[in-house]
Amino acid sequence: MSRSPSVRYARPLLDLAEEAGEVEEVGNQLEQVSRIFEEDLALRSFLQRPDQDQEGQLLLVSRILDALEIQGLARRFLLFLLRKERFPLLPEICHRYGELADERLKRVRVTLSVPSPLQKDELESVRQALGEKIGKTVDLKQEEDPSLLGGWVAEIGSSELWDASITGELAGIKRKLMRNEGSA
Repeated sequence: MSRSPSVRYARPLLDLAEEAGEVEEVGNQLEQVSRIFEEDLALRSFLQRPDQDQEGQLLLVSRILDALEIQGLARRFLLFLLRKERFPLLPEICHRYGELADERLKRVRVTLSVPSPLQKDELESVRQALGEKIGKTVDLKQEEDPSLLGGWVAEIGSSELWDASITGELAGIKRKLMRNEGSA
């Protein structure tokens, strides 16, 4: 992983959060504030403008953090970013923090696309089976995809895709037939 500015902020924050036993809490709080920053164009514009009064920015962000009940390490970190004029990096820092935390906790995030929602016990069975196969704790999120005819598609982390769907099987058969047709 590169030493981008986001990593230079995320890694020490994760170290501090780990020491405090707050890895998940800090990550969730960062995500909450990052989501607001990304969705609110007026807020983002106000916080990114270098000609804005920093005291006004600090007051506004403090009020937002109060409303969200963001305290402790996450609050200190967010105000630090604002003072250092690095608040626009928050979405990327948040993303890197999550990746580093997952790596440290030997966890992988998996999005499971299914044609219709699985029952809780079925979902747990899939989570456990994937965890055994991958060798990590699986944080599983289910998404409904009615375009799938059956089976499932698992997006593992941000780089791996396992397709065990009927739609995927049919696409594979079609590719094989197309290749064979060209060689006949």
